[in-house]
Amino acid sequence: MKRDFCSSDVKNTVEFALAALLISVVAFVMGLTAQAIMKHNASERAALAENDGGEVLVVLDAGHGGEDGGCVGVDGTLEKELNLNVTKRICDILSSAGVKCLMTRTEDKMLYALYGELPDYGGKKKALDLKNRLIFAEEYENAVFVSIHMNSFPDASCRGVQIYYAPSSPASEALAASVRESVRRYLQPENERELKRAGSSIYILNRIKNPAILIECGFLSNPEECALLGTDAYRSQISLAIAASILEYVRTSAE
Repeated sequence: MKRDFCSSDVKNTVEFALAALLISVVAFVMGLTAQAIMKHNASERAALAENDGGEVLVVLDAGHGGEDGGCVGVDGTLEKELNLNVTKRICDILSSAGVKCLMTRTEDKMLYALYGELPDYGGKKKALDLKNRLIFAEEYENAVFVSIHMNSFPDASCRGVQIYYAPSSPASEALAASVRESVRRYLQPENERELKRAGSSIYILNRIKNPAILIECGFLSNPEECALLGTDAYRSQISLAIAASILEYVRTSAE
């Protein structure tokens, strides 16, 4: 019988691996001196676009928000809230490491009015929200786009991190593979989910030209995984595993 990702027989291994991961991230941070950028506003975005000296910029996208709650956990947890919480944690880690980082949203709202397109958004909010996230991501030539989501499926036994990558850039698959390896090594040793090439159903990844991935951090339809994602400790662990992979991508991109 297949063992649970978080069963007690792997707990010590996971805790040891996470400690090692934390040490490696701290070492990375100590080796970097670039100024951290933790959140965005119009002037910060304009400055980044005008003064792009070839450094990698990470655009972090907390999926859903506002009227769009995303999927709902078995305990009533809203996906949009977990997405934003995990995204902020990843941004904090990257910013502390000196990596330029922007978030598509920093509060509980959709982005259909980000560029002020229409006075009346009736029936178009979701389409404009996705369109604006894509525009935002492609404003920066050297940006890598990472979208954070939670999963759901009718079969409550499904669990584990799942990663999609944009088909337009070879770097997308490489980044996705790095995140998968980090998750397997430090958090879910028995996660056998394969990487998935995004199709037309994933609007942003199917259209974006920049390196881009979408990470489904877990299944809210699985009671145990939903409970884990509801804890501060587990959200910190998964954020750290994802951030470590992005840091490695930034490091290798600079070589």
